[in-house]
Formats: sequence, structure tokens, C-alpha cells
Amino acid sequence: MLSKLVLVIASVVAMANSQYTPYIDPNSVPLADRENWCLSQKYACPILCMQMPNTTGAYINTCSPVSLNYLCQCSNGLSPNGSEYSQTIPYYVCTEANNQCVAKCADSLCQASCRSDHPCGAQSPKLVNISTTTTTSAAPTATSSVANASVSHATGDASRVMAIDISHFYGLFVLVGGFVAGFAVLL
Repeated sequence: MLSKLVLVIASVVAMANSQYTPYIDPNSVPLADRENWCLSQKYACPILCMQMPNTTGAYINTCSPVSLNYLCQCSNGLSPNGSEYSQTIPYYVCTEANNQCVAKCADSLCQASCRSDHPCGAQSPKLVNISTTTTTSAAPTATSSVANASVSHATGDASRVMAIDISHFYGLFVLVGGFVAGFAVLL
């Protein structure tokens, strides 16, 4: 019952904020894709919440791959507008709605119109909480790199920061793997 109420409220808010509210039948998308969409949504929620004032992160962060119903509520009681960002359920639904529109077109003009008339994702997201970080050391440290990464997500797309953070992890993993492999060859 609560999820239906949240869906109705979210739909009304979305219609008030945008003239175009894309819709797709969730069953028209493979379940594995919807599961990945929900993972991205759940990763994006805390990052988006940190952009809002007076919050310590996400309070409620749910997503159903079956229905594509999701809820991202921050600790301050507010929910970020996911349609203003990439890697969120509204972004994926919009992109898929455009893909389905293109599939129904008979000519390239119609296909171009499907995408250009209904852009998806980070068009001009509102940056609510922009902070700066200063460091007193001359050389960057692991702490200042993490702080600088969090500042960069305040000024750019949340998905880009997630990719940077993940790339640091995998880069370290590859570096350690290289040392282990090199050591094994020497033995």
C-alpha cells in the first residue's frame, strides 16, 4: 500500500516538474537489465542525497527490478529529483522509452525526434551543496584524494564520480596483482 502511495506521489511530482513523463512497461525490458538499473539507482541515491542541504545521506533507498518502483529519501526527509541525473531509474526509463519510440518510427526524422525532443539524464542538474576542500600538505594523500573526489561529484555528474572511485579501486587491484605476479615469476 505504501509503495503504491509513493508511486502515485512520485508520478504527480514528476508530472508537475516536466511536461514529458516517459513510461514503459517494465516487462518490456529483460529482468537482468532492470536488476542492473536498480543497482545503479541504489548506488546513485546516497551520492545524490549528499548534494542536498542538511543531510547525512540516504535514509530510505529501495528499488524493485520487477516493477521499477524506487524510493530515494534522504536523511533530511527530501528526495532528489532523479530525472535530473544519469544512472537513475528515471534516466533508464526515459532512455528505454526513447528506444521504443525509435523502434516504432518509419523514418530517420521520426527517430531523431524521439531522442532530441525527450533528452534523458543530466541536462542541467541543480547543485545544492557545493563544498571545497583544502589541504596543507604539498603532496596529495589518500585522504585528500578521497576528499577531492567527493568535491568533484558536487560539481559534476554523480555517475562520473562513481566511475572515478571504482577506477581507483580497480587500479589498485591491478597494481597489487602485478606485484604479486612479478614476485611469483621471480620465485
